[in-house]
Amino acid sequence: MLGHYLRVQDVADVLGVSPVTVRWYSQQGWLPTYRVGRGQVSHRRFKYKDVQRLAEKTGRFIPDEPIWDQNAVIGLDMAAQYLGLSPRYLINAGWLQAGVQLAWDGLLKLEQQIYPEPAAITDDKTERVLPMMMSNAEERGCGCKGSHGMHGGRGGMKGQGGMKGQGGQGWGQSEMPNEEASLLGLRRAKRHLEAQKADLEDQIEELDRRIAQHPDSAQ
Repeated sequence: MLGHYLRVQDVADVLGVSPVTVRWYSQQGWLPTYRVGRGQVSHRRFKYKDVQRLAEKTGRFIPDEPIWDQNAVIGLDMAAQYLGLSPRYLINAGWLQAGVQLAWDGLLKLEQQIYPEPAAITDDKTERVLPMMMSNAEERGCGCKGSHGMHGGRGGMKGQGGMKGQGGQGWGQSEMPNEEASLLGLRRAKRHLEAQKADLEDQIEELDRRIAQHPDSAQ
C-alpha cells in the first residue's frame, strides 16, 4: 500500500516511467516536490494527489489514493507509511518514538512539521515543457549525440565511458551535447545529468536501507 507521500521510485512505478523522468517532472515544476532531511541526505517526496494530477496531464491513469481510517489509532508503522518515510528515520530524526500512538490530528500536525511546504523550483520557467513521452522530450533540441543513455523502466544508465583528456573529450555520447549545441540545449543536457546524479543517490539510499535490514548486517 502506498502512502500519502511517495518516494521517487513509487512515483516511477505508478506512472510507468523511470525515476529520472520523475525527477525531470519535478525540475520542470510539473510535480510539486517536498524535501525531507538536509544537505546530502535530503530526499524528494511527492503527494499522491499531485502525482494523480500529473498522470491526468500526461494521459495516464492511476487509481485514487487509498482511504485512510481517520478513526484508527496510528502507530509508528502506519505513520511512516503515510509520510513516505521509514520508521527508523522517524525515530532517529526525533519525530516519533517506538510504541507511539497518535490520533489523526496528531498525524496531520506531524505532517505539517516534516513537510511545511513544497520545495522551491529554481529552474528557468521559460524552458518548461510538459512532455507526453519523456524520451522525446529529452532528445528534442538538446544537441546531444545518440540516445539519451537510459534503458528500461528503472532508469538504468548504459555505461559509455568516462571523461578523458581535455575539453570534455571522451565523454559518453549520451551525456554531453556537441560543440554546436545552443545555450538552451546545454541547459537541458545539464539538467538531464543532474537528474541522473540524483537518481543514483536514491539508488544508493535504497541499497543502504537494504544493507541495514539484511539479516547478515548485524554480524
